[in-house]
Formats: sequence, C-alpha cells, structure tokens
Amino acid sequence: MYAILLLQQAATKAAAQNIPVPEKEPALLSLVYMGGLSLMILLLLISLIRNRRRRSALAAIAPEHLPEEVRRKLGSTATNRGLRALRILFILMALGVFGLHVYWAKYAAAENERFQEARYRDMRNRRLSESTLRGWILDRTGKLDRALAYYKKNGNQIERVYPMDKEMAHLFGSDLGDPGLERALFGIQSSVVPEAIEVVEGKRVTQDAVQDVKLTIDRDFQKAVAEELTKSGRNGAIVAINPQTGAVLALYSNPSFSLKEVQDEAMWARLNADKRENPLLSRVLNAYYVPGSTFKTFTMIAAFLAGQQDHQYTATGGGYVAEPGARPITDDNGSCEACGTIGILQAYQHSSNQYFANMAVTIGADAMKRAGQLTGLGTYNGTSGEGQGRPEPEIWNASTQAIKRAIAPSQAWLVTNPKMRRYDLALEGFGQGYAGQQTPFQMALFAATIANMEGKLMKPKIEEDRAPEVYNQVVTPQMAAEMRKIMQSVNEGGTGTRALAPAKAAGINTGGKTGTAQKNIPEYDPKTGAPRTRIVQQKDPKTGAVIRQYEELIIADQPRIDAWYLCVAPIENPQLVIAVVVEGRIGETGVYGGKYAAPIAAQLVIRAKALGLLGGAPANTTPSMQAENRRRQ
Repeated sequence: MYAILLLQQAATKAAAQNIPVPEKEPALLSLVYMGGLSLMILLLLISLIRNRRRRSALAAIAPEHLPEEVRRKLGSTATNRGLRALRILFILMALGVFGLHVYWAKYAAAENERFQEARYRDMRNRRLSESTLRGWILDRTGKLDRALAYYKKNGNQIERVYPMDKEMAHLFGSDLGDPGLERALFGIQSSVVPEAIEVVEGKRVTQDAVQDVKLTIDRDFQKAVAEELTKSGRNGAIVAINPQTGAVLALYSNPSFSLKEVQDEAMWARLNADKRENPLLSRVLNAYYVPGSTFKTFTMIAAFLAGQQDHQYTATGGGYVAEPGARPITDDNGSCEACGTIGILQAYQHSSNQYFANMAVTIGADAMKRAGQLTGLGTYNGTSGEGQGRPEPEIWNASTQAIKRAIAPSQAWLVTNPKMRRYDLALEGFGQGYAGQQTPFQMALFAATIANMEGKLMKPKIEEDRAPEVYNQVVTPQMAAEMRKIMQSVNEGGTGTRALAPAKAAGINTGGKTGTAQKNIPEYDPKTGAPRTRIVQQKDPKTGAVIRQYEELIIADQPRIDAWYLCVAPIENPQLVIAVVVEGRIGETGVYGGKYAAPIAAQLVIRAKALGLLGGAPANTTPSMQAENRRRQ
C-alpha cells in the first residue's frame, strides 16, 4: 500500500510540475519487489519459530505407542502437502527474477540496445558514469589553453591528455603505486548515486559535480624550471614558492618519467626497480640531502630567536675546536674565509663554517629545537624508534586530508638532544653531521620564513583558491627584514655575486645562500640499478664461530658532491623563493653551489620577472591585455 501511495504522490507531483520521471516506475517496482520479498522472509521466520515451539494438535492426541515416523506424519495435513507445488513454483519464479537481474546487470549493457538507451536516460547511471571522469586541471591563471590535464576525443574514445607529461609527473602521480595529487583531487564518491526510495519520493538528489581544479602552479614557469634542470644533464630538484601566500609555483625533480608510459605495469615496475636513478622518486618532497652551508639559514633563524644575532666570533686559520680533543672545524678553504672578529652578516656572506659551528654551541640544542619546531623541522633525541622521516601531511594548506597525504613531504629532521656532544652540535650548525637529512622542500621553507614580510612561515598550498594559512609566527617582522639584508649581502659581495649578476643586470635585487655538501652513497649495479650489498659475518673472537650474519650496503669509495642554492626575489618585497639542488657524480670534483646551482636560480628569477611572478604585469602585455587577464582570473 505504501508503495502504491508513493507512486500516486510521485505521479501527481510530476504531473503538476510537468516533469518526466522515467526512473520512478522501475524504482517503485524495485521497492515493491524488495518489500514483498522482505515480508515473505519475515512471515516464514515467524512461522518457523511458532512451529518449533508448539506441537501439532493431531500429534498431541496420537497414542504414544505409535512409531515416531508415523507421529511426525500426523503433523502434516493434506493441505500442507499440497502447498509444496506452490513452493516449487515460487522458487522457480524467484530464480527467474534473479536471472533477469543478472542479465540486465552483467550482459545487457553490451548486448541489448534497448537497455543501453534506457541506461543512458537513467539519472543514477549518468551520475555514476560522469563521476568517474576527472575534471580539468588548470594552472594558476585558470585559462583553458594553459590546462595541465584535460580530456580530448580520440575516435570513439575519450582520453586524458597531459601537455606537460614529464614536467608534472611527480606531482600528479600515476594510477599505480602511491596515490598522487590527481587521484586525491578526483576520488570517486559512490554515495552520490540516489537510492530508489529517494527517486520514488521525488526528492531532489544533489551530487557534487566533478569540478575543474585550479592549481597554484604556473605552467610556463614549471616548464622553465624543468628545462633549466634538464639541460644541466644532472639529477636534482627545484621548488619555487611565494613566501607571502605559500603558493607553490613550480616543483620538479630530475630524472622524471612519462605519465603515459607508466600506465603500462611492466614499465612502472621497471622504473620502480631502478634505485640508482630513482625516476619515480620526487626528490623535492622525499629525497634526503646533506644541506651543507645552506643550512646556515636555519642556524641564523635559531640565533635570532635566541637573541644572539649580535654574537661576535674570532675566526682563525686553526679553526674552531668545539671540545677538547675534537677535530678543528675550518672553513671550506681549510683555513678561514673571513678571518678575524666577525659578526653574523660577514659570516653568512662569506659562509664561515667556524662561526656557525660556534653559534650552534653558543645557543645550545634547545634553541635549535625551538627553531626547528617553528619551521616544520623534525627534532629528535637521536634514539631509535622516534619516527624520523615520517610523512608530514599537516604542513600543507589543502582542502582534504587525501590531498595532504598524496603530496606529504618526508619530514626533514635534526638531532637536538640536550646531552649531545658539543662537536656534533657544532657540525649541525653549518649543515653537516646530524643535520644531513634535509629535503629541498624543507630548505625552501627556511628561506620562505625569512622572505615573508611579517616573519611568518605560511603553509604551502597547491590549490589556487585556498586562502593563505599561517603555519607559525617564527620571527618578528624586524628580524625577518634584518635577515633579508644578510641574505642580500651574499649576492652583493659574497659567494653568490657572480652567479646572480644576470639577475642584477635585469634590475632584480636578490638574496641567497650557496651550499656544497658531500654525501656518501651506495654502489649500484650498472645493469639493474639496484644497490650492491655484501654479507657480513660477526664471529666469536675465541672460537671463530659465526655469531651473527647480516647484509649491508657497499658504500662507494668516493662521496657524491651536491650543489645547493637558496634564492629570495625581489629582496625588497619577496614574491619568490627558490631552492635548487644539483647532484654531482661519484668522484667528481669542483662541484660548488655558486657554480652549478646558483646560475640556474638566476635564470629562473629572470624568467619569473618576465611572467609577472615578481609583481607587476607579465612582459609583452598591454594595459588592455592585463585588464582582460585580471577579468578572466
């Protein structure tokens, strides 16, 4: 009765509104069928329970001496036996109905034209099929001709197109392996398909349409970043962030891979097995590097927070001895780059290892820990089981947890045990020792803190429409301004002066920090790309018996030298922070940040100015074109 009333109400409403409701009749029939089946099952269960609890009237008056088989037959009347035929008929009908459902669900979609037409008209099927299509992914401008991912028709097929196939591969991710940004943005929600009861009652079932997404990535700048790193012929990573909003403008790792190629599982497995080149690894987010002198940027932040920005130190050719018996710490030239009594500006400008080693010991592990916690750096006591290197999704300003997890950086970390040796703390002060687990992403966040006009670290964001969010108020605006002047001195008389000369000539004042670091890496099999290992046996010194056996990596005889550069531009009101790391080759010498990484940053700063990323309008545009661009955005 309820189903009939629903049908009448739905028909009346549809007639009043003059709205066709092709889905209502099959939805109602489904409800009637399910309701009747449920009622029958309920009655059968009630009957079964009642019959088990009471004996038949005939069985109760039957003589006790009758055989048990005869007594059981007395519980069935001729009428009950006659119902068996009806039971069999019902079972056959039920099987027929279920068989028809199986046919419609499994085979009709491919064989029955009438079904195909009806399915297309069914709003529930349309919603479900449309929900499997991903939206377009647009760059920060929102212009369709600058789309980063879209659909096009190829014959009778609709295919996904990535105009920057390799340039965006690490960010978008493939459908194999860990989910990337694209899978996180367009997860299918099956709950949007309305239930039959909602269709019959005439409820308006809303579904979130698959929306296009606008990222903070600038397509032209992303392409320029990839070109600059690729033409260097080296592995490495570059990330560019707007320090005032946290918007990620570009993010690229080399080597990369093709999104189209990794749709083939065999190709994906081959790339995944190559641990030497690691093409599937996002070096920006998940590769650990020794930061070298660029880490002095962090130590400078810690010094300002500790009130030691006016600290003076006398650098000598003999180096700094952190504790009795420890090896002297000298500058990169084996002596002192800036000798005599120096302050933090001269030490940063000329990259004095001695000064920053002494600074770390002066302010102590607790001050380094505080600075690390404020800037997103993991701080640990150096004991096992503390979770070093875990993903850090909450650093992102994103609309969903899925997006945060998909692009979560591996947490860069630092040992800040208050009981650690002074020598180990001194090594950390200039980017060595226990500071050797930094990602390019984290290094960019250090520079972004100083570049922010209010001394805030903004949460990085990848979705253009997200309002800026503050991760932490790290330093005061006055402290940030003073540190920007110190960074500017590097490019105006310091280690980055020559490399950033083209940017200076283009009228862009920049700040920066060079860095060079050695990293011990494993030997790799040239054929498979797998790291080489060896079996190590630990023997009892008395008996010679093997106590323990384990496998260890074979470390290359010579370390790899990596070149770093952090850049802030323009220094007066920074709109761009760039972190560049370029990997050297085993046994190679002469790899320096100012020679390999800083020139890349200089070219990118010039390119950013031309694209309008440093403030103002893009180059080669008229005022009317600028107004039109603003209207479209």
